[in-house]
Amino acid sequence: MFRNDQRIATTKQDGAAWMLTFADLLSLLLTFFVLLFSMSSVRFESWKAVVDTMTYEFNPSRPKVVIEEITDVEQIKTRKGKGLNLNYLQVLFERAMVKQAVFEGSRVTRVQGGVVISIPASLLFVRKDTILQPGVEKALKQMAGTFVQIDNHIKVAGHTDSAPIINGRYRSNWELSMVRARIVAGMMSDAGYTEPITVLGYADTGNAETDTIADMAFDERVDIIIVAESREKGLYDLF
Repeated sequence: MFRNDQRIATTKQDGAAWMLTFADLLSLLLTFFVLLFSMSSVRFESWKAVVDTMTYEFNPSRPKVVIEEITDVEQIKTRKGKGLNLNYLQVLFERAMVKQAVFEGSRVTRVQGGVVISIPASLLFVRKDTILQPGVEKALKQMAGTFVQIDNHIKVAGHTDSAPIINGRYRSNWELSMVRARIVAGMMSDAGYTEPITVLGYADTGNAETDTIADMAFDERVDIIIVAESREKGLYDLF
């Protein structure tokens, strides 16, 4: 009786042994297929048909993806995400500027697509120079804490009047306006604002987006522009 049971068990084991060989054969065939695929050039149309067929078989409810050729460059331009509400930012920075006695006389203006903080250059720098007025660095660093709390993109633009530079430190108002903007952006960066800041210099040419102030006291100024869109590295981002 014992021998018969042992013979039956041995027969069952021998009968299942072929499955191991079959599994090894499938593994070898799969490896061979992968090698052939890696060494060949794939025709997109044929490969797409295979993928679509397998996708439908294993996941019939999957949404269909349609690939269209783009012929217009405008179609590939992506829209940036929106930042914080501009009306809220206007009120926020109006309150922040009031707390800084050094910036008394500055203006916070709501424009299309952004909020502009206009600081007269006389409050920041010596006339036609980049020497800082007393207390400016401390005040700007304190303001930087407010900028850290928002995710809107920020630009700093320098403006000058048409009077020539006679101190010999800078070759033109273009250079002066750019250096002033870089100094302001640099102090914000040193204070802990680590996001990109776009730095621009307009000299006495003005700018349609930000030049909304007709007061002569603001001909020479530095504008800190809070854009409606969120932060994103751009061509003229220096900090």
